[in-house]
Amino acid sequence: MNRRSREVAGSPQASLLPTESQEPDDLWRKTVKVVHSVPRGHSLTVMQRKIANAWMKHAIENPRGRDGWWQMPLMKLRQETGFGGSHNTKHLKESAKALMRIIFEFDVFAAGDRRTDEWQAQVLFHGVALSRGYIRWQISDNIYRELLRPEVYALINMSVMRRFTTAAALQLWEFCVRFENLGQTKRLRWEELRDSVLDGAGKASFADWKVLKKRALVPAIAEINACSDHDIELIEFREGRRIADVQFRVTRKSQNVKVPVEAERLVERIVRLGVPAMEAKRLASLYPVPRLHAALHYTELRQTDSAQTPLESPAAYFRRALELGWGYAGDIATPQVTQAAGPVAAEAANDVGAPDESDAAAAKRRELARAHYDKQSPTDKEALRERYNAQQHLPNLRVKARVSKMTQVAFLNWLARELWGSEAQEVLL
Repeated sequence: MNRRSREVAGSPQASLLPTESQEPDDLWRKTVKVVHSVPRGHSLTVMQRKIANAWMKHAIENPRGRDGWWQMPLMKLRQETGFGGSHNTKHLKESAKALMRIIFEFDVFAAGDRRTDEWQAQVLFHGVALSRGYIRWQISDNIYRELLRPEVYALINMSVMRRFTTAAALQLWEFCVRFENLGQTKRLRWEELRDSVLDGAGKASFADWKVLKKRALVPAIAEINACSDHDIELIEFREGRRIADVQFRVTRKSQNVKVPVEAERLVERIVRLGVPAMEAKRLASLYPVPRLHAALHYTELRQTDSAQTPLESPAAYFRRALELGWGYAGDIATPQVTQAAGPVAAEAANDVGAPDESDAAAAKRRELARAHYDKQSPTDKEALRERYNAQQHLPNLRVKARVSKMTQVAFLNWLARELWGSEAQEVLL
């Protein structure tokens, strides 16, 4: 649980944040052309596979810069790959830079007439750079187009991916979840499994099926069944006395996700944005209805705003709006003051942080809110400012480069309500 979650636990706002045990799914659609790819001349480490997934997901959800590069802070990359508890930045940097030198053969299980020259062999990340605490990378245009709108894909859950500690488990898991809806993978020669699913897995060491099974497959299956939301079962097919073909049975563990009745219609709207149904139900079980409704409304308004560029991924935008609480200000499940009270009243109702009476209690709350804000990291501070600005409908009260006294008071009033609610007098004691 992060710092802010600990500080507000027990407050009315604490229920808005999933607890650590309720970590929400972090899903994205990974094209099978990349899932079914094989690095030539190299075997990817588990860290390199996690980095590649983090970069591809980030590229899907965020536009590249004007120079054609994507970037993210090294700190965020550590979090995305589950490497946050380690301070071995050198290993992370070396793993990232090595990806630039690896050529992949893509879509190796596709029929010959469905494969194109541009997908047969190519560098996935043709540019990688490190600068001032940021990692930057480039992706070829033809690969990027496929990443954005894959025809066939595996639904990759990054929160599960972070748990894996071996490359074999991560590779096999990605291969198997691609076939989740079918209940079993395609049947293939065991040598093909070794070479195309497990990156070759050391052909010299695993020239015999029994050795491959004992040293690579059995531990990988055990890790998948222990760490993921799936159970994987190996099926062997014999030709005479020897194992010739293999297959895997894929079963999702029962999760008993309960969606509140009042959130069922919201789930349908979330799915229409492109969020997978499984993830939509999970989000509806974790977040309160007002928070879901606010994020949906915010995203749908953005979709219909003809003055801005169209959203490339409404699903990703919705996830971001839900995570940061964009558009959320009080219990918006009930209608807000609108035309019936006049435009001035409606604007006041939307003012999420207007200065209130400057009595001693309000001043004390602002002082405590300021102390909380000062303890946050630069990234968390920026997230709070973005969230406040998204909810603040009065332009003159939004946080900008130059902050007026009135804006400071409005921001700290809003932050105090976020942390302790409207009437949490015990915080003053």
